[in-house]
Amino acid sequence: MSLQLDNYILGETDETIKVDSSDQCSDAVQALIQQSKRSLDIFSHKLDLRIYNTRAIYEAALKLATHSRYSQIRIIIKDSTDVAKRGSRLVELNHRLSSRVFIRNPPIEYRDYTEEFVIADELGLLQRKLATRYEGELCFYEPAKARQLRKFFDECWEKSAPDSNLRRLHL
Repeated sequence: MSLQLDNYILGETDETIKVDSSDQCSDAVQALIQQSKRSLDIFSHKLDLRIYNTRAIYEAALKLATHSRYSQIRIIIKDSTDVAKRGSRLVELNHRLSSRVFIRNPPIEYRDYTEEFVIADELGLLQRKLATRYEGELCFYEPAKARQLRKFFDECWEKSAPDSNLRRLHL
């Protein structure tokens, strides 16, 4: 069952919504990206294609990345094997807009981190305690928790490296 998120506003609506399927996670990510104006941070185990590989998410991410010269999308993927083999729209967007969309691998000390999360404009948040499951919580206004996770993300980002599996080969 998909989520109806039309009445939820990034930076205003503080109601927490439970999600429990790949479709609902995808709806949540799409809604967060569509309302973002500045930044999107994704910490993912494998950038699950059932969640992140929809046309609507690609279009929303493209719009965000080109919204202003300060807009950016940062993605940390622990295991990019699947998206490297099967392809991903967000990886395609990284190739297209490499100065606005960045993808990195975390260092070894972050490999055991079990959560997966998406932070929109440091205000909205989709958080799944176990990346192997689709159960999680979505909130469009959770600045304290978003800042806490953003701090973790920034620390990991500073130590991470570009993902060599996702480089485009120019022939």
